[in-house]
Amino acid sequence: MKVGMVQINVTDLDKAIEWYTKVLGFELSEKHYYPPVAVDLVNDGIRLLLYKAEKETKLDYPNQSQSLIIFESNDIAAKIKDMKEKGVELIYEEAKEFPAGLFTAFRDPFGNVHEIVEFKK
Repeated sequence: MKVGMVQINVTDLDKAIEWYTKVLGFELSEKHYYPPVAVDLVNDGIRLLLYKAEKETKLDYPNQSQSLIIFESNDIAAKIKDMKEKGVELIYEEAKEFPAGLFTAFRDPFGNVHEIVEFKK
């Protein structure tokens, strides 16, 4: 099997489309558009399905079981600065070290957590 798409549950599709396109660089897919229930976005071949949910979440990251998307960056410090300027809720204000490089985590407006990683060169 291969991964076909990643689904993110959100409470407001219009707000989610704006956030995931303007903050994370996804584009609206013309192929799969199902409002008011779901919207398909793409980013460099990765498909993301935004699905309308009733309630937001507030996951206890990293202590609670969860799925998250890990975005790769060549300059995590610049990406953190950009996200701060866009008002993104960063869980770690500065990049943290881990064995493969640096990372930080952030929440989308609906409580979903994702990470950014800069791998060692």
